[in-house]
Amino acid sequence: MHWIGIDIGSQAVGWAVVQLMPAGRFFLHSCEAIDLGKAPLENRLSTLHTWLLDHLKNWPTVTSVAIEEPFVGKSIRSALTLGTVKGLVWSLLLSQGKPPPHRLAAVQVKKAITGRPHADKTQVAAMLQHYLVSAELPQNPHATDAIAIAIAAALAQNSPISRRLKSRAER
Repeated sequence: MHWIGIDIGSQAVGWAVVQLMPAGRFFLHSCEAIDLGKAPLENRLSTLHTWLLDHLKNWPTVTSVAIEEPFVGKSIRSALTLGTVKGLVWSLLLSQGKPPPHRLAAVQVKKAITGRPHADKTQVAAMLQHYLVSAELPQNPHATDAIAIAIAAALAQNSPISRRLKSRAER
């Protein structure tokens, strides 16, 4: 099964596609990030729309997508901007026939990858090397975060605990 991970940001967005291999490791098919800069929001959204649409069209058979819930702190302006970006991502996914994305908090991603909910980015990157089948991590931290998001979502989906809880909830 293939997983897409998207690291949402208002100035940069990361993208990764991983495939779960039989040995429980992951093969990295695609990974990159786009720097949207500090242009007016409408310009950044237009650029992101085109970039993400191209990427989604290259992976028509992928059905599982995960995003990290953006952290906004106390800034209302940041929250509104990230909400707009998140809405664009959701809209593109749904328009391409994908289901709504799995949403993970940053602590869930970090805990799934490192076992620690408050691990830093270097610890996450170091652990990703153990999950991936011979792939060199990108230099861009948004691309690396996208890999972590995709793997964390795949691990959560394939967990016996989440399968049991999901099946009970569906009854």
